Amino acid sequence: MKRLPLLRRPYGARRILDVGAGHNPFHGATHVLDLDLGEGGQRGGNRLVVPGSAVLVQGMATELPFRTASFDYVYASHVLEHVDDPDHACRELMRIGSAGYIETPSPLLEQGLALKDATPPEHWYHKWFVFSADKDRLVFEPKRSDEVARFCSCVDGQFLREFYEHVDFLQAQHCLRRKAKTTIFYWKAAFAVEVRKQTGDCRAGVRPCRFSGMRRMLLASCNDLFRALRVIRLKKTFPNCGRVFQRYGYRTLFIH
Repeated sequence: MKRLPLLRRPYGARRILDVGAGHNPFHGATHVLDLDLGEGGQRGGNRLVVPGSAVLVQGMATELPFRTASFDYVYASHVLEHVDDPDHACRELMRIGSAGYIETPSPLLEQGLALKDATPPEHWYHKWFVFSADKDRLVFEPKRSDEVARFCSCVDGQFLREFYEHVDFLQAQHCLRRKAKTTIFYWKAAFAVEVRKQTGDCRAGVRPCRFSGMRRMLLASCNDLFRALRVIRLKKTFPNCGRVFQRYGYRTLFIH
């Protein structure tokens, strides 16, 4: 079972809901909600796991079958990137919970994998790039084939575009740390939700673009001493990516 870092765990919470827990629920959940109670395709065929003391409820993230303020804490891990209406789903989380934790794949991972994905976009499980614009705002941008190929015109957007061109990201992702591949968002009481119709371009007045955060995640991974061997492998396997870093003036411990 999953657990949050020690200082982030919901100590004192008595009623805890895990939305879309699937086969890997959070420790301490008193209620688990899932839409597919069988061996769901989006779980890789894994059976649903329910903690021994938890109550299993069938339902959707966009229409949570609970009264307002029913829970002290709500987990929603790898759920919101799937829904058709993330604004409504987020408002449902805030309606029934006092605080919570949201986790999705990061745009750095989503865009890197989607660029060379041969699967028809209409069959993609994930529908959104999700990122935290600040500590109280979650932004959703559509993950369509035209948006996957779109990059902000700013320096960060063009750096990421060139980086992806010089790596096989399906392989390169294993050199990056989990924080670079995950959007993590903690909230209390309420948070702002922004659902965009297309990829934001910060030079056209849309701020922030998602690419500034993606660039920070990538550089932080390449400065991570604990992943030194993997980052060195990234440089050796894809030597041209080091030249992209140099061209944009980004220096790291292992790619320079």
